[in-house]
Amino acid sequence: MTIMHTLSAFFVSGIVIGILFDLFRISRKTFKTPNILIYIEDIIFWILTGLIILFTIFTSTNGEIRFYMIATMIFSCIIYFICISKFFIRINTKIISFIESIIKCIFKPIIKIVNFCKKFFKK
Repeated sequence: MTIMHTLSAFFVSGIVIGILFDLFRISRKTFKTPNILIYIEDIIFWILTGLIILFTIFTSTNGEIRFYMIATMIFSCIIYFICISKFFIRINTKIISFIESIIKCIFKPIIKIVNFCKKFFKK
């Protein structure tokens, strides 16, 4: 594999790691989670990040690690966080809020019916 293919593989994997990090940030912003779940999410994030790095290393360089590969991955993460991260988080938070409002609209009449039945059968 040429050096340009290797650099682009590590560049893309750095962006994927940035997106994965943002997905965990979005889940923490939108859903209130207890501390133990946050620790579990952190462990899952680092396991997935390690797997992404190992996959990239073994598929693009047959297991050879060079400084420029890691530097490219770190550089692409930084570029992602500077240029794209804010928009990615904002868009996905709005999408989740929209889906949440649709779910609430769907289940609101059902909850009212259940509450009415509870009151009716209680008497």
